[in-house]
Amino acid sequence: MMLYTPGDSSGNALGMIASHEPAGIVVRVGKDCGQNWKVGDRVGALNYKNSCGKCSGCRLSLRTSKKQSLDPRFCEKRQTAGFHHDGAFAEYLAIDPETTVSLPPSLSFEQAAPLMCAGATVWGSLEKATRELEAGDTVAIVGIGGLGHLGLQFATAMGFRTIAVDSRPAGRQLATEMFNESLRPALVVDSVSEHATSQIMDFTNGEGVAAVVVCTDSLAANSWALTLLRIGGVMGVLGLPAENWRFDSSVIVFKELTIRGSYVASRESTERMMEAVERASIRSHITLMSFDEIPGIVAVYQDSGFKGRLVVRLAE
Repeated sequence: MMLYTPGDSSGNALGMIASHEPAGIVVRVGKDCGQNWKVGDRVGALNYKNSCGKCSGCRLSLRTSKKQSLDPRFCEKRQTAGFHHDGAFAEYLAIDPETTVSLPPSLSFEQAAPLMCAGATVWGSLEKATRELEAGDTVAIVGIGGLGHLGLQFATAMGFRTIAVDSRPAGRQLATEMFNESLRPALVVDSVSEHATSQIMDFTNGEGVAAVVVCTDSLAANSWALTLLRIGGVMGVLGLPAENWRFDSSVIVFKELTIRGSYVASRESTERMMEAVERASIRSHITLMSFDEIPGIVAVYQDSGFKGRLVVRLAE
């Protein structure tokens, strides 16, 4: 299961159980869960649960969903495991059938856990940012950590040419470390190099990239990423900076650019992600730790040389 690392965080009450990216085995099915799940199923769960079914977010999701199903992401009374409610560092966890997905047979629980937030977040943004693109178009991923590493693999598996961008040597190295080597990016760029922009423009024959997904909250990185887009390009923003965003309005207007937010992913989108993971052998770069090692996790995560995602195994 995946650790939620505290940062500038959420005002959690002392004693709350942490972790928000669970993967495990179903041991009990509630009477109102329908016929889709059974004891013994291998599943992962998104972080949101218990929609009220009555608020504006719930009413909208029921009206606009193709399956007329609730989307707990937008419920005003939703529960968020590991942030405001107990999470997955426990022997058992109650999950919501509206945000539960089956795991591919080839995928371990350790590999599944990072997909349930990091993976779903960058996948959801990519689906939105590339909706009108064609195979062979160029997509850049800025910030190659746990999200960006998966984003590169997803985008390549979708049929796009990919560019990996990071200021850190560890991030650029991670961009080349793929379980499926065919998913490596076509170009790796050091964002602090004076030649970074020209490298990307040369690679795209002067047009710029069709889409960019930015997996960092750096204001400078996001502002710069916007300038890399071709006319009509789309930028997906995933960072949550402490300060307000600052973008050049002229480039947005005169190049008809779109800046698109994305909030993790729906269950349906996450199911499509799992299909891509199985089809293209997509894997996270993980550091596996035991439950007893949890007190030292923050120090590991804050090391500038750390790569990928931290996963805690609760049971053999």
